[in-house]
Amino acid sequence: MQNFSNKNSDNDSKQPVAPKKTTSNPLLGKLDLIGSIIMILGLFIGQFYKADGGAYAVTYGAPGYRLIFNSDMIMGTLLILLPAIVLITDFVPGLKKYDKLIKFALPIVTFILVFVLKGQAGDELTSGDEGAKLAIGGWIYLLGNLAALAAGASKFFGFDLEEKISQIKK
Repeated sequence: MQNFSNKNSDNDSKQPVAPKKTTSNPLLGKLDLIGSIIMILGLFIGQFYKADGGAYAVTYGAPGYRLIFNSDMIMGTLLILLPAIVLITDFVPGLKKYDKLIKFALPIVTFILVFVLKGQAGDELTSGDEGAKLAIGGWIYLLGNLAALAAGASKFFGFDLEEKISQIKK
């Protein structure tokens, strides 16, 4: 007869449990999520791209929400979708097995998209060859992007971000 009780019997070998690593800065563990939130907020804070305009320019700036909801720049929608995907990977079971890849690759894609769309916005905002420049919303977006990219790279390549920061401080 088998014993189906939940109690540990004397014959069970007790495995030592490794203590869970605690970080002195809990925000470093969530840096990918914080970076993605900053990226999304950067789309709605001020102008995303700016230009000097020129003689025939209609506008001198492009807010981030205009990039998202503009049918002329369809890739602008990815500027909000990709950080949102990074945010939900922890909560969607189907995406959890690709978590490290998603959190590393999508910030790289958004970084490239910012500069591709900069060229498209420059065509719309200027009449000549000046091109567009990043405004405050664009800089905030890139700041969040770099934070998410650093966190994603640390998870993808398996190094401790807090340890690397303490090495740099020395």
